[in-house]
Amino acid sequence: MDPNRTDVAKSGRTFDSAYSFSFSIAVGLILFIAGLVITLTLGQGETIGLVFGIPLLIAGLVLPVIMMRDLFHHNEITGECPFCGAPIKTSDATIRLNCPACKKLIEVRETNLIKGED
Repeated sequence: MDPNRTDVAKSGRTFDSAYSFSFSIAVGLILFIAGLVITLTLGQGETIGLVFGIPLLIAGLVLPVIMMRDLFHHNEITGECPFCGAPIKTSDATIRLNCPACKKLIEVRETNLIKGED
C-alpha cells in the first residue's frame, strides 16, 4: 500500500436511468394490475369497483410515461477535440467517438470531451 496515495470514497449506487426505467415500469404494472383486479371483481354490477378500478388502470398506463419523460431528454455537447482542436458536436448519450478530423478516440464524461484511452 502506497503511503502517498489518498483513499477515495466509493460512491454508492445512484438512482440512474436504468433504475428509474425499471421503477416506473414496476409502479405502472402494479397500478394496472390492481385496477384490473378491482374492476373485474368489484365492478360486476357495482359502481364502486368502476370508480376505483378505471382510474387505477389509466394511472398504470400514464404514470410510467410521466416518470420516464426525463430519460428521453439529451443535452447537446459542443467542444473542441482534445488532440487537434477541431470542433465537435455530439449529445450526452454518446460515450466515445472518433474525431472527424484526426480520427483519434475521444470520450465524453460529464459533458466534457477528454482524450480516450486506446
